Amino acid sequence: MLSLRTSAFIVLTVLSPLVMAADAPKTFDNEYKAKLYGFNITVTNRLTKTADNQYDLLFKADSMIGNITEHSNMQWHPAQQTITPLHYSYARRGLSKDRTAELSFDWKNKSVTNNVQKTSWQMDIAQRVQDKLSYQIQMQQDLLNGKKDFAYQIADGGRLKEYKFSAVGEEILDTPLGKVNTLKVKRSRENDERVTYAWLAKDWNYLLVRLQQEEKGETYTIYIHKATLDGKTIEKF
Repeated sequence: MLSLRTSAFIVLTVLSPLVMAADAPKTFDNEYKAKLYGFNITVTNRLTKTADNQYDLLFKADSMIGNITEHSNMQWHPAQQTITPLHYSYARRGLSKDRTAELSFDWKNKSVTNNVQKTSWQMDIAQRVQDKLSYQIQMQQDLLNGKKDFAYQIADGGRLKEYKFSAVGEEILDTPLGKVNTLKVKRSRENDERVTYAWLAKDWNYLLVRLQQEEKGETYTIYIHKATLDGKTIEKF
């Protein structure tokens, strides 16, 4: 007969992956700083829970010359460990020409309605399509589940685009919140000179710590300045 200790070990071994897989995305509220063409930029990146298994992700970049605001409303599916976007909006003000866009996802009919600059049209979508923000939360969950290479179909401007990422190494970064162990992830684009790197805090739910884009010899970087994870302020990493 199995001992109580052995029985408990077997139960935990079997159930642990299921318990880990059931973890929902953790909310966060982060602030980043950057400088572009001599102008200071403040970036807010915030994930809030709005209802049972529903979340809102905000990305907002503010500067003296204008701002960009993006929102994604999304649904979390615990059993599948997947995110599905419900509604996405984009607004650019003051930076050259103003621009707005909205995407409404109809998963029952596998379609998305695009409304860009007051022009509306529909397109068919596959089951795992993301919007331009929601894939970030899906990537966090994929990393927590042990994945290192990623490809996401993104609904963008009436077309489906593929975003490809790969983990390229680990680095210890110095930040205003102290040193932090990070996973460096690269996004490359076919037939495009732009390369984007993201540094994600390994011990902090793969929170974005630094983002850098390289293009035509120029480098643009944002750094984390303030952070809150799961309702708790991170004073120091």
